[in-house]
Amino acid sequence: MRQFIRHPTDFPILVSSEDSGSSYQASLSNISQGGLACRLPRAFSPGTAVTLYIPSLQPDYRVLGRVTRCTPCAKGFRIGIQFNDETESFKSRMVEQVCLIEHYRRELDREGRVLDSEAAAQEWIARFGRQFAKSFSG
Repeated sequence: MRQFIRHPTDFPILVSSEDSGSSYQASLSNISQGGLACRLPRAFSPGTAVTLYIPSLQPDYRVLGRVTRCTPCAKGFRIGIQFNDETESFKSRMVEQVCLIEHYRRELDREGRVLDSEAAAQEWIARFGRQFAKSFSG
């Protein structure tokens, strides 16, 4: 049984390996308080230290983690990354909420309701904020 609830998302991220110093564009599959899963064009060995960047949220946003698994998939490799510590987990929780709000805004847009990010955030918080906070506290 999973310790943290995983939330699907579709944000592009950059993954940088401390070993190579190169950054690779990845497709974020899901994110939770403890880590995330993404799809990358290249493999990373379990245990590799990585830095994650989410430029669409904040250009200087980054979180540190370690690769926990790497399996081949149709478009490269599916990588599991665990956040390094509680500070990183807390930052990821804030990103998780922003991702969920943006996903909500995009769904509304597909349904013909166009909201800016602030209006979508206010509506999402009113509808789902309590449940989201409850999932954080256990």
